Amino acid sequence: MNEISNRLSAYGHFHDWYLETIVVRGMINRRIPDTLVLGLFDYEREVRLTFNGVTRLGIESGGALNIVNAIEIVDPDSQAFQQAQSLLAKSAHDKRRGIHTAYLYSTVGAEIAIEFDSLTIESEG
Repeated sequence: MNEISNRLSAYGHFHDWYLETIVVRGMINRRIPDTLVLGLFDYEREVRLTFNGVTRLGIESGGALNIVNAIEIVDPDSQAFQQAQSLLAKSAHDKRRGIHTAYLYSTVGAEIAIEFDSLTIESEG
């Protein structure tokens, strides 16, 4: 398990957390998005996940209520990776690819695939 997977595991892969905010922005150039920020909360905590060096992003479905089943780093040899690639193929992209691919599986609402370089998890409040 890599460092990012360990950090996600420390939060139970955010199982049954609520996805409250999705922010996409360009840190270097506002017209070239390279950062994804997800705001999540459960009944006790609130966190902000910042995916840096985003090269591709795919979001499917979603609505007023979005509950996470799990956020995981997907292995290139897995069926989940192929599912992520299918969603990422719809994203505008450059030639460069991110180091990691994560997938947010939903219980209800949005499913998200992210190709990125690094992740920070910060507690809010």
